[in-house]
Amino acid sequence: MKNHVLGLLAGGLALAALSPVCGAQGAESALCQAPARTAAIIAKVPGFKSYDLDLYIGKRTINEGVVIRKSYIDNGKIIIPPEGLYYSSRLGSIGTMTGLDVVMLGKRQPVVNEQYEYIIVKNRKLKLGESLKLHEDGSRLLQFTASKGHPYGNAANSDTVRIMKASGNYYGTNFTVAISPTLKDFSSGKYNDGLGLPEGRYPLPADETGPLYHNTYFTSSTYPSGQSYFIGEKAGMDEISVKEFGTPSLTSIWLSAAPRISGAYAPGDHVMVGKAKVDVLAVSPTEVTLRLTEESGKTAEKTFKGMDDPAALDYLPSSAPDRAKWQLNSSDGKISVQLAMLKPGGAVQDGKVSLDMYRDIYEIRNPQEWPSDTRFLARPDT
Repeated sequence: MKNHVLGLLAGGLALAALSPVCGAQGAESALCQAPARTAAIIAKVPGFKSYDLDLYIGKRTINEGVVIRKSYIDNGKIIIPPEGLYYSSRLGSIGTMTGLDVVMLGKRQPVVNEQYEYIIVKNRKLKLGESLKLHEDGSRLLQFTASKGHPYGNAANSDTVRIMKASGNYYGTNFTVAISPTLKDFSSGKYNDGLGLPEGRYPLPADETGPLYHNTYFTSSTYPSGQSYFIGEKAGMDEISVKEFGTPSLTSIWLSAAPRISGAYAPGDHVMVGKAKVDVLAVSPTEVTLRLTEESGKTAEKTFKGMDDPAALDYLPSSAPDRAKWQLNSSDGKISVQLAMLKPGGAVQDGKVSLDMYRDIYEIRNPQEWPSDTRFLARPDT
């Protein structure tokens, strides 16, 4: 059993990793358990790094840290339970094609690509405080965290579910729903055009019922948030019925062990990416043609079309198929050439194309043993 976890855990993207095999025998795993609220925090640790990045789509700060949770003293020894120690490197959401790096043990490593799956669960019931496994190993949970009685001034109550990370921390969204005959459910679509009343001020007297009588308590049985959504069927004080819940989950991330090579290149230019060569064959406002020659002599040529299409950026950087349109990769996956489509002003400017190029690419799956030390387990996730 892997005992501790090294990780990259982010507000959006997370890489949890590293868990030694040795440790407290028979101790309960600390997976998905938060550090104690009274835990000591050391803000600055010698050797740990933090960087401010100016990305194509905004600014980000990346940093790293180590967490010990659920440890205890037994016979004069500090006991750290399985999954109780992890290394964490925080970063911002989707990183591919944005210029994002992560900190890996003090060194910046560029994000090259990432891959996700989508998790959908249906027709489940949760008691208050109970969790539903979203990953088979329990490294991500959907938890019924809270219910409130009479929050709307009538008999209805509200329920909240949240996504628990492997680190024991929740993602930011509170999926709060309320379902009751005393409430008007705006997710039904019935009120998309309003209440059907003319503009004005409507008294709510105690001695008569008007058009708004019992019609001023509004809520929703659904809660969307980014790429996730929650649809409730029943919401009680002690139990919630999940009609459907969907959320993405990172399955793999590709990083580069070498610095990113970035530049603007005209037709006829070439650049070496490690022992591979990239030739710029043609550049226009609408098309770019590149050729990648690997060390073995194997070549791949690709013409990128639709550079001037206003919709080309609509789903970048989140959509994998849309990212792939602007990438040229070597046959072994160790080299990647990407058009800087998200660069302010566009990838093509003044007759040159802006490229981001990567070599020495490696993959981290969720989960996998850490390649250089199999005592540890990697958990990239978002």
